[in-house]
Amino acid sequence: LVPTSWESVQEARFVYKTQMLYRKYALGNYKDFIKEVTTDPGMLLYLNGNYNDKNNPDENYARELQELFCVGKGAGSGYTQDDVIAAAKVLTGWRVDWANNTFYFESGAHDTKDKVLSGYYNNKVITGKAGDLGKGETTELIDMIFDQNEVAKHVVRKLYLFFVQSEISDTVE
Repeated sequence: LVPTSWESVQEARFVYKTQMLYRKYALGNYKDFIKEVTTDPGMLLYLNGNYNDKNNPDENYARELQELFCVGKGAGSGYTQDDVIAAAKVLTGWRVDWANNTFYFESGAHDTKDKVLSGYYNNKVITGKAGDLGKGETTELIDMIFDQNEVAKHVVRKLYLFFVQSEISDTVE
């Protein structure tokens, strides 16, 4: 469900670490996996999270988090472009630590303003936080997304399409 590629990452240590993360959570808790992969150095590089800054929020991972990894684009999915923008702002400040093969949070690059989401997410406001507290906004965002029943349906649909049938009938849905 969550891909990366050598062409985008181009750092063997990060590709390896991301692949190990996939294996660790292959049969584990999907929400915990999403929390961990969000700050994984390979994913930060693959979907531009490393360059996501308060002055130039990058929507790439924020969109894929909702569209590809969690909520999907099905009939029950109602997130908006404004939700993507708000999520991108929540995710600002995560950086790759090249020397130590890990990640860190650069609070000076984080958008500390409040982020307001749509009715799909019950008009949730993720209160902007400064300093190290800004890291907590990422968990709050993921928890909010996982509060949607559509996440479970989206994941089950993906598994069904891969392991059972290439199409989902109305009866199965």
